[in-house]
Amino acid sequence: MKTRACWSALESRAEQKITQLRAETAQAEQLRDALLASQLRLENLYEEYRAQAEARETSKGMSDAMNQRQFMSQLLKLRERVERDIETSNLRLQTLTHRMLQAETERLKMKTLAENDRLAVQKFVQKREQNSMDELGMLQFNQARPV
Repeated sequence: MKTRACWSALESRAEQKITQLRAETAQAEQLRDALLASQLRLENLYEEYRAQAEARETSKGMSDAMNQRQFMSQLLKLRERVERDIETSNLRLQTLTHRMLQAETERLKMKTLAENDRLAVQKFVQKREQNSMDELGMLQFNQARPV
């Protein structure tokens, strides 16, 4: 009796899935970090332009004021878009974390099944060896006994 190769194959497949999920998680975290940095830059830019607008109380003209408002509005839209992207990124990270836990559970299950199979084979071999030793002992005993 030999150990089954299927359990170790399934365990290695589960480990590959974990490796893939870790890579995806790292990518998603990099994307989220980049989005957070973009959000910070947009906040700083918006505050800078708002402070400039407040500092210049005397407007140079109607078109300058309109351009300023339009630019500020575009910055606000960009900020909202980045916030949505951050939320999406966070949801993706949560999903990946959940999938990672499932994959880790699956890997542990396959590892346990492989170990149980190995132990069953080892127990079977020991039992067979013990039976052989018992038979050999009985033969020697019967041969040594005077009739």
